[in-house]
Amino acid sequence: MVSNLIKIKSKKELLNMNEIDMHPEEEIEEMLWNNKILSDIYLLNRQVPSYDGSKKIDILGLDNDNNIVIIEVKDEEADEDVILQVMRYAFWVETNPDSVKSLYLEKKDKEEGFGFEWNQKSNIRILIVAPSFTEDVRKLISRVKYNIELIELKKFNDGESDLIFINQIETEENPSYKPSVLRYTGEYGEEFYKTQRNEIAVPQFMKVVEMMESYLKQKGWNLKRKQNQSYIAFKSGFPIVCGVEWIGSKSFALFFKVPKEISDRININNSSIEKYDYSERWNQIDYKIISLDFLNMKEFDALFEASYKNITGK
Repeated sequence: MVSNLIKIKSKKELLNMNEIDMHPEEEIEEMLWNNKILSDIYLLNRQVPSYDGSKKIDILGLDNDNNIVIIEVKDEEADEDVILQVMRYAFWVETNPDSVKSLYLEKKDKEEGFGFEWNQKSNIRILIVAPSFTEDVRKLISRVKYNIELIELKKFNDGESDLIFINQIETEENPSYKPSVLRYTGEYGEEFYKTQRNEIAVPQFMKVVEMMESYLKQKGWNLKRKQNQSYIAFKSGFPIVCGVEWIGSKSFALFFKVPKEISDRININNSSIEKYDYSERWNQIDYKIISLDFLNMKEFDALFEASYKNITGK
């Protein structure tokens, strides 16, 4: 089924943007590799040989939750055959962790500050990227032991520019998925962080998260809160807009997904925070919190606006 994207230019003018088929799969793979569409994943390598070398993983990466990430790309509707395919890749990754580690060690442009705990067993996260999925795929992924995410990716054109639509498909809870690394059996949050971070800093971290969430709601933005072991983010569909992240056992920072040239133009003058770092790989600026005295998210309004526009286009 061909999709249409409608842009309302004015009350009297509509612009109909037609979907453009993307073929071959290598074109989609290259787009994911060269752009920061999968913004929470550190991409390691493309076309990674598995087994006898005849079967290759489209893209292999890592994330901040200590997951090894398998990305499988399809240029047509994905059917149930893709489930068996990615399960084979996942089994190979599970039984060959040293091969994945070697890819990381051999990578020349390593991201500073990206910490992956190679000394512990990792979980596996699978992303299947396709323009659409059959109903059987949605049903079957809740019956396998791996964490599988379905990412709908479409391209449109308005006559001048290409527009990319990306959406994480909601699926049933997977009762078969049990992470192999379980430091904490509940949701990532205050109790979990107390097992990993300074106990005094944890309530402060959570307070700042609640402040940010309250501020985003006041803005009227429909962003979904996502909690994991190293940060709490606010997402627009699949991509992250902003959040609060740990940068040490006691310290944490606000982060915003904006291009570097925009972050350089925005200055926040407040002695309670400091501009900490800009990550080209993660396309984000961090502001380390020195003291909770700042307690006014409105001072960051320019960054909130810039990151929201950068991710959503609004």
